[in-house]
Order: sequence, then C-alpha cells, then structure tokens
Amino acid sequence: MVLCAKADTERFSVLTCSPGDEAYSLFGHTALRYVNEEKKVDVVFNYGYFDFNSPGFMWRFALGETDYRLGAVPFRFFIPEYVDRGSSITEQILDLTPEQVERLLNALVENNKPENRVFRYNYFYKNCTTMARDKFLEIVSGDSKVVFEESGDDKSFRDELNRMTADHPWFAFGINVILGSDVDATATKEELQFVPSNLMNDLDKAYIVDSDGNRRPLVKEKRVLVHENKPKVEQGNFTPFYASLLLLLLTMIVMLCELRRKKTFWGYDIILMLMQGVAGLGILFMWIFSEHPAVGSNYAILLLNPLALIVMPVMVYRIIKHKSPVLAWVQVGFVSLFFLTALFGLQVYPVPLYFCAVTILVRSLFHIYKDRICELNIV
Repeated sequence: MVLCAKADTERFSVLTCSPGDEAYSLFGHTALRYVNEEKKVDVVFNYGYFDFNSPGFMWRFALGETDYRLGAVPFRFFIPEYVDRGSSITEQILDLTPEQVERLLNALVENNKPENRVFRYNYFYKNCTTMARDKFLEIVSGDSKVVFEESGDDKSFRDELNRMTADHPWFAFGINVILGSDVDATATKEELQFVPSNLMNDLDKAYIVDSDGNRRPLVKEKRVLVHENKPKVEQGNFTPFYASLLLLLLTMIVMLCELRRKKTFWGYDIILMLMQGVAGLGILFMWIFSEHPAVGSNYAILLLNPLALIVMPVMVYRIIKHKSPVLAWVQVGFVSLFFLTALFGLQVYPVPLYFCAVTILVRSLFHIYKDRICELNIV
C-alpha cells in the first residue's frame, strides 16, 4: 500500500495526554495523529492497546510478559476516554517534509498489519511513548537528523517514577520496593522520554538538521485540544510513611508491655517475620523470574529477607524457651548491611522502609539484650 503526501494538506502530530488516576494511566499517554484534509482523514495511531481481560493478564504482567499492540482509530473515537477522565490532550504538529509524512504514514500502516502490530511491552524502553517516538525518529533519520537540546538535570528513573506517582503514595511505595539499584543511575534525556510529558517538553526544544546542514524546529505548532478537568486526588492519612511509623511505635509499646509483665509476646515476632519474609519472597520472585527491567540487583532484599521465614521457627522456639536468640544476630547483620547500602549510595530506598528497618533492628536487639534491659528497672 503506497500513499502519497501533499504539502499543507497532510500532517503528523504528536498527541500527549496528561495522567489519569488508574495505575496504568499515572504516567499519561502518547499517540501519533495523521490528518489528510483533502481526503477528510483524521486517524490516531496508538501503541497503547492491551487486553486487560486476556487469560493470566496480571500474572504475565508481573513476569514482564505483557504484549501491547498498535491500533488505528478515528480521532473522534480517541478523544472521549481522556475527556471522561479529565485529562488534557496537547497536540504538537511536526514540521515534516511531504516525503517524510509519506514514509511515516506507510511505515505505520505496515506496522499496523496483524502480523506486525504486537510488541512486548517494557515500561522504560518500549512503551506507548517510546514506540511512537522511535517510529517518527526512524523515518526522519532517513534524510535528516533530530537533535534534542541538552539539559543540565541529573535525574534517574526513580526520580521520574516518584514525581509521577507523588499523589499515589501506596503505589509509589510498592514500585520503589520492587525496583532495584539500576533505576538509581543517572538516565539520559532519551531514556527519560519514557514519560509522555518529558517527550512533549523535549520536542518543544528539538530541531531538525537536514542533509544541507539547515536546521528548523521540529514542532511548528503546539495547541491544547482538550483542557484538563480532573479533580485533585485527596491523599488519605494512612500512607506508607504513617503506617511504617505506627509499626515502629507499636513495636516499642509491645516491648514496654513485655518488660512490665515479664513476658515475651512471641506471636508478635511471628507476625513481623511473616511480613518480612513474604515481602522478601516477592522481591526474590521478581528478581529471578520477571523480565521487567531493573527488578534485579535489589538490595532491599537484605531487609525484606525471605530467610526470615526459614529462621522464624527456630528463633521463636529459642525465645519461648528463654534461650539465647543467637539468630537475632542474623537479623541485626542483614539490617546493618541494608543501612550500609543506603549509606554508600548503592540504592535509594523510600523513607517508610527505613522505619521498617529500625523496627526489625530494635526488636532483634531487644531479644538479645532483654535480660540486661530488665536489670535496669526502666519500667
């Protein structure tokens, strides 16, 4: 299928949709719009289609085996979803030559064939935004070059994840725990374009250099098609910060009650170690089996350690029998290593995780030195 483009009647533009409130929409969306005024064609090429109801979708998503696909829909069908959720839609019309428009259109038509449209999703390197960007950059690079203006900002993937999930603290906490040290390295401008708003801002400052060395802005017109009309998300008081702080305070209260009553509430240790071990199993599972990027090399496993499930029966038994809880030193050792990875900048952790670390540390030290603490008669 060959389609010819004519100057001033055909154009491509980049559509950037602001974030929604669902987990899959927290980062926004990017699509490519093709308009042919002469033939009254107005269609959106969208790399963001997936089937949430497909068998095992959530399991495959956890494993990093999610397939997305390209789709083409009339522009009038594209708008309502974003209007309904209150998102804005910003259009940036690309200053492409008629030949580039033609090549891009044919490439997208070819890409949209059933045998070509499906791709393996990757939230950093192969998502709806990077796929759309790479497609038009590939076409332009045939006879020109797109240059993005450099910036002095040193940001990591984690910085951008935290910025985009700031209004959803529990989601942000979960993402920060699952992702390992790889997301803390400084990312390039192109890598940070996995966020739609970053790509939009970079396109504003980008320019095209043709084969003769002439340069022109990549975006020749920018306009807001739909204005944002989304109510501000009200954060609940029970955030990960307060939940972890409450856990630490509750642990302190439990220890004071134990000193007063001269008893050990070993059931509380079972609860703590179950939470610690189950969370560690989740991290270990993602590290070993998931194809998602940056879930390996996760030093949070030193704190949220699945070994807690193995040592728990022996440790609790020794506590009940009033024997020296030597395995508590294992906990102290791993927690200390966790703090060292933070101290030496090996990985950035969310603040609530530090409260959890202090909770495990003081509980372990309490079991080790409980007899000496009792001798102090502090209660």
